[in-house]
Formats: sequence, structure tokens, C-alpha cells
Amino acid sequence: MTETLNHSGLIHFHLPEWRDSHAVTQQVGLALNRGYRQIFLTGARGDRLLLAGLSGPWEAEVRIDGDVGTEFARGLNASGLFVLVNGSSGAGAGYGLKAGTLVVAGKSGAMLGTHIEGGEIWALGFAGSRLAHCSKGGRIVVGNGIGPMAMDRRISGTLTIRAYPHPAEEAQLIAQKVASILAWPEAES
Repeated sequence: MTETLNHSGLIHFHLPEWRDSHAVTQQVGLALNRGYRQIFLTGARGDRLLLAGLSGPWEAEVRIDGDVGTEFARGLNASGLFVLVNGSSGAGAGYGLKAGTLVVAGKSGAMLGTHIEGGEIWALGFAGSRLAHCSKGGRIVVGNGIGPMAMDRRISGTLTIRAYPHPAEEAQLIAQKVASILAWPEAES
């Protein structure tokens, strides 16, 4: 994995051909601990368990260009972290989310937000089946349709379904944040 710091203070990691999501997650955690507030991951192609178990007090933004794999951000516990996937997610993204905000711009696989306990997930594209399965808290906002059996066996939590973008203030804030992150300078080669 190569690491680049550009003039704006944004740190960039390009994911290698071989995949070790645990090592990538450790590097992201180290960058957050070193004070970086903008982390840009490129080259994602179905990375399983990326950002899983990440936990900390950071106020930061993470942008991932490409598609993330199964159980992306499993157990994420970082209330000040805003994670934008500029692509699609595999099954079980946000599994057991405790705190933080996940935004998936593309299609979300089945079981998005399974066992979610806190935080927010914004699925801007279509969300697959069994959305929020066994949810215990948190909030999921779905923008453009969902598969069957949404919120089956739900204990608590909120599911909001509406077209995205939407004029509601919270949707406008998310849209502005996403636009701001997408305006980050492209990674330097």
C-alpha cells in the first residue's frame, strides 16, 4: 500500500493488488491517531472487512473510491468519523455499527446495517434485501429503493425511506458534505 501526503494535508492510500484489509484498517487508524482529518483510499475492489473494528474519538472524513466488500466497517465505533464510499458495498456493510456515519453512494448489498446499534448509514443507491436485520438502534436512510424483508427481526432503530437528494435539512447537510469530500484534490502520482 502506498501512502502520499499532498500539499493540502490530505493523506492518500492506494490499495495494492493483494488485499489485507486488516493492515489497511491499521494504517487508517494510525493516520487518524497522527491527526489527519482527511483520508483518501483509492483502488478499492471488493475489500472484505475494510475499516472493521475501527474505534476512536476522531473528527475526520474518509473517502473510499471503488467498491467495498462484505462486512465493510463492521463494528465501527467512531462518532466523529464520516465515511463516504464512492462506489458500492457488498453484503453486511455497517454490521454492528456502534457510532459514526457511513454513506454508500452506489448500490448496497444485502443485510446493510445488520445488528446496527448506533450511528447512521445513508444508502444513496438501491439497498439490497434484509436491510437493518436484527437492528438494535441507530438510523438508516435509504434513498432509492430497498429489497425485500427490510427491518426483519428489528429490535429498535429507525429506517427512513425517501428519494435522494431530498429537500429535508438533514439530507441537504449530507449532500453538502458528500460534495465537499468529492471535491478533494485527486491523489498525486
